[in-house]
Amino acid sequence: MAPISLGPGDKVLDSGTGSGAWVLSLAKEVPLSVSFAAIDIQSKIFPKLFPTNVFFHHHSVTDLPGEWANSYSLINQRVLYAALTESQWDCALVETHRVLAPGGWVQLIEGSEIPPHTGPYSERIGKILAKLYGHKGLVIDVAKRLPDMLTREGFINVHSETRALPVGAWAGTDGTELRDNLATVYSAMRGPIFEAGGFGLVSSEQEYDDLLIDLTKEWDDGPDVFEDWTVVYAQKVHNHIASIAKLG
Repeated sequence: MAPISLGPGDKVLDSGTGSGAWVLSLAKEVPLSVSFAAIDIQSKIFPKLFPTNVFFHHHSVTDLPGEWANSYSLINQRVLYAALTESQWDCALVETHRVLAPGGWVQLIEGSEIPPHTGPYSERIGKILAKLYGHKGLVIDVAKRLPDMLTREGFINVHSETRALPVGAWAGTDGTELRDNLATVYSAMRGPIFEAGGFGLVSSEQEYDDLLIDLTKEWDDGPDVFEDWTVVYAQKVHNHIASIAKLG
């Protein structure tokens, strides 16, 4: 993760927060003097109860409030490979750079574009998702491209690390949690899948639900079911470094 130690007065932004799990977990580990903003375009799953230093907002990562410029010491963003087109990624990184404080860090966490292929159900859902990503014009290999994209946007100290994480009950608690997270992500994709008619690969939402159940069972049976997850972090240039560069 990004090499930053949060202290009094620091601000943290969680982009694409979903249920707020990440921001609520971190809020328990730092002083109340650290403030958090959590944003998502879907506000229905925001938690009802949260600490006084955490604030939830209905915003898009591609269009952040103007008054947030140069505000955040750390920005966290997760799992948007299935949500943004290339032009939207460009907008999101421009906005991220704008609201990040000089010297602040951004960390981006992205998974594989399709589930681990371990059997017929994994293969089938993979084909459906591949059709969806192509139909929507999504950047499914963004995890590999992010370092170059961040560098082009002016970030420095860009670092990328990919790890294979176990998926399924065979791998214990960690595997079960990742399985459930992936199943939730794939379940949320039902809307755009059926708006496109199921791509001739699935005919009803019930059939899709049954497929997800079979998929999770397939992962649980394992063993050796893994998914690649990539963490990319980068830093916004300090003001004094930018000034020196201009003088040079």
